[in-house]
Amino acid sequence: MSITDRLLKLDQRIIYALMFIALAFPILNPVVLPMAIQGYSQDAFDFSDSIPEGSIVIFEGGLGAATYPQGGPGMVVQIYHMLTKGVKCVFFSIGTEQNFWTMTAIETALKKLPAGTPAVNGVDWVHLGYIAGGEAGVGSLVNDIRATIEADYFDTPIDDIPLLEGINDATGFDAVLWWGGSEGSMPYGIRQISVPFGIPITGMCTTNEVPNFSPYISAGQLQGLFGGVRGSAEYEFLLKLPGPALGQAMATNFGGLLWMAMVLLGNILYFVQRMKGES
Repeated sequence: MSITDRLLKLDQRIIYALMFIALAFPILNPVVLPMAIQGYSQDAFDFSDSIPEGSIVIFEGGLGAATYPQGGPGMVVQIYHMLTKGVKCVFFSIGTEQNFWTMTAIETALKKLPAGTPAVNGVDWVHLGYIAGGEAGVGSLVNDIRATIEADYFDTPIDDIPLLEGINDATGFDAVLWWGGSEGSMPYGIRQISVPFGIPITGMCTTNEVPNFSPYISAGQLQGLFGGVRGSAEYEFLLKLPGPALGQAMATNFGGLLWMAMVLLGNILYFVQRMKGES
């Protein structure tokens, strides 16, 4: 049997095994290949990168179990980005489930920080926890923090948190970073914080939500946007911090390249057989 015949009769299990390796390897060991960056992702990154040291930003963590695989890696990278720049972070969530995943992103980012990076709870960051009431709750929080909540996620009284000393409304923040997932809440941040207080905002949503927020970008009310797992992957790529999102993106590329190579090889072998007069 010729090499051509052997390749054409290759056991399908070998092909599936190769595909498994092509998908699993870049996920387990993210490989950085050149990738095109979407315009609104680049805008969101440039905005984040321009926030000066010493600023205080307010994070809304709206990712749940269903959306954390898409946006979680990007949120982790943005927390890392802010803390390594010397930017202090105030977190909150408008959902009970999202409250847990926000804390998960914080903890993951803290583990990635270079040794010696200031990241003391209550000094460099604080998680205010779950804020009830949806958009009304957001409005209440940014207009009077102490009238809205008494303690943070860890039950530390607000007045005992050094980072919040002298801060009781949104005028104490320099930017809004809204990781809304699929909850469609980003307009809450625009209407309740960005527009009334004149504070720039950017954030993340799932891929299917991107068209809903494009008008805000065009109007200049949203300083860019990270969309879905690709947006998270682009953030990891731009910050040169490979992680799970970039691994997923590269897995798609590797799988697609392998499949294309198999199709091309199959067609080449088919024509080789035809040229030899074989059936």
